[in-house]
Amino acid sequence: MQEHLPMPEQSYRVDQATRLRQIAMNTRNTVAAAGPHVITVTSGKGGVGKSTIALNLAIKFCDFGKRVLLVDADTNLGNLDVMLGITPKWRLGDLLRGEKRADEVIVSPHPGVSVLPGSSGDSNHPTLDAEVVGRIMDELTAMEERFDVVLVDTSAGLSPEIIAYAVNSDETIVVTNPEPTAIMDAYAVIKVISIAQPDATMHVLLNGARTPRDADEAARKLQMAISHFLKVDTTYLGSIPYDANVAKSIVQQRAVVQLFPMCGASLSVQNLAQRIVSRSLTSTPGRIHAWQ
Repeated sequence: MQEHLPMPEQSYRVDQATRLRQIAMNTRNTVAAAGPHVITVTSGKGGVGKSTIALNLAIKFCDFGKRVLLVDADTNLGNLDVMLGITPKWRLGDLLRGEKRADEVIVSPHPGVSVLPGSSGDSNHPTLDAEVVGRIMDELTAMEERFDVVLVDTSAGLSPEIIAYAVNSDETIVVTNPEPTAIMDAYAVIKVISIAQPDATMHVLLNGARTPRDADEAARKLQMAISHFLKVDTTYLGSIPYDANVAKSIVQQRAVVQLFPMCGASLSVQNLAQRIVSRSLTSTPGRIHAWQ
């Protein structure tokens, strides 16, 4: 993860930083102190289990007494409805086109958990930009009487809308796995978000780890690179172990914490949700505590 760049790249980096900070300035909404707490779940590499983490966290937040809105913000490749085994009538695309209001699109497949379903293969899906994301997040966070937590499941990779979701959040969880390519992509995501918003609260979560040692070692290397090159702080949330029950639950279109509540992955998600609730969601809504 060396950041030795030739001189011509310096001006590009300055221009890039300027553009990213402009996105932050144009789209960041100041979440009211009484508004729901917004958590963005994202990743650099696809296939690391980001949506699985978001879905199961939402259900466990509910189990701990929080009213949750889970937003499928995967740009026109949403799949949370498939993972839940539901067929919603309206989707995010209908909201973005102005054809439906958020409260008309939102469904409740699980007691205490509401879902804003994403679109998938919508040939008329509106182009998302930072301004649109900011408007949608304003509308969702205004539902303070209905929700304690808004959990946003973004697409994988890097795009202006992903940056905008992170900028509009109280905190961002970057999901990765121990593979070197996934670690490099997680580093890239954290780098771009930190350029756009230097004071962003970001966490790293290792998913699908074969052993705790593998996860801890991968996280250590990632955080060393982040600290050395980016000069920003991130929190390591720990790891979710590889568990064959996760794949079984996806095939059965159920959350693993519901179908196999005592398996290793479920217990790890439960522990993670409990820590987030106790450290971020137990005081004034919309404000977060520093992780210890």
